[in-house]
Amino acid sequence: MSPNEQAAFAAGVEAMRQMAMIAAVTIEARDDASDLRQRAAAAALHGLAEGAKALKLEASAEPIHCLRTVQNNAPLDAGEA
Repeated sequence: MSPNEQAAFAAGVEAMRQMAMIAAVTIEARDDASDLRQRAAAAALHGLAEGAKALKLEASAEPIHCLRTVQNNAPLDAGEA
């Protein structure tokens, strides 16, 4: 990836992380924030933001490197434990 492509990738990841955090905080501030669906949505958005942060911290933004990172961090299936 060229430096310009890497910068665009990093900017896109950061924008997605910020949008996820804004949406999560907005859900948490709602009157019905204690409902199970709202809590689950906020938790999922927080997880998305954390995942984006992990992507941003990677030294290389090469697509194959990102795929390997996702594969290495994927939860084990029940048969693999």
